[in-house]
Amino acid sequence: MDAKAEALAKAKKAIVSLQRQMTERALKVAAEVEALVEHLTPREAKHFLQAACGLSASDASVYTRFPRALRGSEETLRSARTQFPVIKALVSADAKTREEALWKMRLGARIETGDIAAIKKRLRDAKLAPEQVLARSSMRKLVAAARKRVSESVASLDTSVASFIRLAEGFRSEARSLDGEKESVAYENVREEARNLLPIFESVFGSSHDPVPVLLGRSASPEERRIGLAHHSLRKFAEGRFGRRGGYVLDGTRAGIRQTDAIHCLHAATSARKSNLIRSWTEPRGRLSELPERRLRVVELCAGAGGMALGLEAAGFRPVAVVEIDRNAAATLRINRPGWNVIEEDLRRIDFKPYRQQRIDLLVGGLPCQPYSEDGKGLGKDDSRDLLMEGARAVAEMKPWAFMFENVSGLLHAKHAAHFGRFLTSLRKSGFVLDVVRMNSEDYGLAQERERLLIVGMRGEAMHAFRMPPIFPEWRTNLGDAIGDLMAANGWSGAQEWIRARQEQTVEKDGILLKGVLASTIVGRKGGAREKERLRWASKGLSIDGVADAAPTQAEVDAAGEGFLPSLTLRMRARLQGFPDGWQFVGGKDSIARQIGNAVPPVVAKAMGLAIYAALEEIDLDFAALLKPGSTESGIVLHRLAVDPIPSLAPDLGRSADGLIERERCDG
Repeated sequence: MDAKAEALAKAKKAIVSLQRQMTERALKVAAEVEALVEHLTPREAKHFLQAACGLSASDASVYTRFPRALRGSEETLRSARTQFPVIKALVSADAKTREEALWKMRLGARIETGDIAAIKKRLRDAKLAPEQVLARSSMRKLVAAARKRVSESVASLDTSVASFIRLAEGFRSEARSLDGEKESVAYENVREEARNLLPIFESVFGSSHDPVPVLLGRSASPEERRIGLAHHSLRKFAEGRFGRRGGYVLDGTRAGIRQTDAIHCLHAATSARKSNLIRSWTEPRGRLSELPERRLRVVELCAGAGGMALGLEAAGFRPVAVVEIDRNAAATLRINRPGWNVIEEDLRRIDFKPYRQQRIDLLVGGLPCQPYSEDGKGLGKDDSRDLLMEGARAVAEMKPWAFMFENVSGLLHAKHAAHFGRFLTSLRKSGFVLDVVRMNSEDYGLAQERERLLIVGMRGEAMHAFRMPPIFPEWRTNLGDAIGDLMAANGWSGAQEWIRARQEQTVEKDGILLKGVLASTIVGRKGGAREKERLRWASKGLSIDGVADAAPTQAEVDAAGEGFLPSLTLRMRARLQGFPDGWQFVGGKDSIARQIGNAVPPVVAKAMGLAIYAALEEIDLDFAALLKPGSTESGIVLHRLAVDPIPSLAPDLGRSADGLIERERCDG
């Protein structure tokens, strides 16, 4: 056998083997899903496959429908080395089409997706009289011709609208520098072009569209909103209601100004890119290393000690309301941010509909994780602390522009799939596009291994602009650098050796050896560690049994003898969680330990907040400059912002914590 023939034979053998493996893997996934459907409805299983396994919606649908469509045909699929696109087409086909395709496969025929479509067409045509087949063929040709004409009209309109936008942008940027006569001439040119373009636009998209307030509401589809606002914008120009004679927004409300710039809205009818001209009127262009001055409005549920609120504040959000039922945590929020609207109430009792008219930009919440965490009993929806569906209710009632909920990765466990699926379904029914992502605090310069799950959603097309914040593994730090100064504060002579050991200790991550050890996940309890957890912390030079009142003294170390391991103080825990050292906590030791352990690291909240801010405002941010440790205290800006008057959500709004609880500074 010559070299060419040998290479071909070798390639054929390898490719056929790989095809068999690919078919077998698809069948194994189908078998796993079939077993799953014994415990879940198909809809719940589909949501689980998307959220927990990362399957696309269409692939998840194929696997959940596979048992009904192709059970018993597995050997035929194996023999034919059937690839997933063909399996997908078979599952989607009607029963007779599928039956004939499988029959041909058993006879040895190679069936492709196009063959399945041809079988379907032939079987459909066989039911019709010859004249009906001819009529359908003629109709298809007419539809194709109509589509071609519409396509040509849209292409022509695309060019015309793009040209008009350039004209309108030029007028908008130059009008103030023109004298009265030249400004009047330029104004009339824009108006005349809009008059000429309006009937062409209406011939393609129609002349009847909902009023602007309706289009901005939640009932309109994204397509209706885009086309309707573009039509209103073009009419605004055609009627001369622009520039000094009417501005450039369709809706002058605070929220409407951001959504209804007339030139922005016209881009819905063209593929032309947005230019720098109109942007320059409201904000700088390019990648921004500083946030614009405009603050977006956020409401937070289950705010705890304020980790997420603090991060979002630094990411350009203004807290409109901060809901927290725990009185100590609520007092922590008040003592650090007296201007925040802290609502000390069970969110199950709160009606969020009053906020719908306030056009909230972002709703967030660190919904209780205990029902889904390893530390909890894993009761999920049967845990009295579970508030997943309450979060979904808040989204449905408030209708923010975006939302973000934080929880533990255990939420994706198979036993919670049905409940999690209902949660996602409820969010989608409220009109949101969703994404489920993971983030780890160590990727943003914290000396703590803390992975968390984030469910993010946005309305309309905003989600298409959303990008996950970049990670910065090069910012990796270690326990020695993070809390060494606190550990040495009381004169322990071995502190420097402890610091050096933490700096030099090597750890393995994803098969790579890294220098410097991190804390394990800080949890919301003072003591009672499991043996496995105790050993893990001990390998990092720490005791996790209880919370130290202060940094170790030499006398304490001498009394403990050989093998002494220091414990973390509350301040050490807070710093490892990313709280600024100036952040005060209220309550007893157990309460403060719980507040710290349950918090969202502020820098993680800031990173996600910046990503959401960038998507909602359509700007490009320099995440490295905005997040880099040391640029501000712990990466978080400490400042107070005024809060606009907002309708009360709870009967005891603004109740003072003074006299209700013990105040305790967390100074280590």
